[in-house]
Amino acid sequence: MKEQIRKLYAAASVLGLVERGSLDDNFHLLVHRITGKYHVSQLTQTEAGKVETELHRMLVSRNFYKPKQREDVPGMMTAKQQAMAWSLTYQLAELDGNAETTVSQRLAGAVRKTLGITAPPNEPLKWVRKDDGIKLIEALKRYVSSAEKKHRKEQKL
Repeated sequence: MKEQIRKLYAAASVLGLVERGSLDDNFHLLVHRITGKYHVSQLTQTEAGKVETELHRMLVSRNFYKPKQREDVPGMMTAKQQAMAWSLTYQLAELDGNAETTVSQRLAGAVRKTLGITAPPNEPLKWVRKDDGIKLIEALKRYVSSAEKKHRKEQKL
């Protein structure tokens, strides 16, 4: 949990939300808005995951962070395929709302389930070939479609 809190502060710092020694800075206001708690140390793992997801969304939307992409390697997933896979996984994370699982863990799980390749969560696309990348993207599209339907159904209730 200490490591997760450190990551929250690091991301908030990059965004300029942290004022040293202040509990009224924008980071703590964001934490309170999402969880209702005033102190980061009081967060559960699930609540910290929700805050992490929001900070990550802010980093991506402000172009502070782009998922790691490698140069095209013959026979392996292209940079465009990787970008599409990450994008779909972020959409899935937003629709699903399961804050306990990071986006990287989700993508590694999708690779394992869809292709039978066990990849490290920090590099979930490392061993995916170009043809398998097509299969993975199609599976992720189905996952997103299913999550959208479920989300719409829940909104109607």
